[in-house]
Amino acid sequence: MKISLMAALAAMCLAFSACSGSSDIESQIREAEMATAKGDMTAARSVASHLVGNENLSDMPASQLARLSIVYMQLADTDSTDIQSNVSTAAGLYRRAYETDADSASLYYSTLPPDKLPYARLLSILVGNIDNPYDMASDTVGYTDEPFHDSMSDE
Repeated sequence: MKISLMAALAAMCLAFSACSGSSDIESQIREAEMATAKGDMTAARSVASHLVGNENLSDMPASQLARLSIVYMQLADTDSTDIQSNVSTAAGLYRRAYETDADSASLYYSTLPPDKLPYARLLSILVGNIDNPYDMASDTVGYTDEPFHDSMSDE
């Protein structure tokens, strides 16, 4: 009981501190990262959802958007009830980071520690497949219909 009360109080404190304006977005992202590192996903979710819920995204540099995408992937990894929403948000942040500054986003994702690399790789594959879906109708690798059509036209 005490632990859940303290966790709720900590989440509320984080939420109130997150309301202090866009000047401390960096510290809020750091708080979310620290909360995920400690396993406090409630606090991480509270801070991250506040950041994404505001108009802060348009002011964020690519590196902050990228960092937030990894926080959302970690949330998706630990919360089986909200995987789709967390992954969708992470993918949107990933895409937005590259739209804002591709070099900064690429630098951030390429310098992640080994325990976070799978999240970046999964985002890369996911966003790549969504933005460039596989088209089976145009896949002619090793096979063409031309001989079949030629033999049919001879009859």
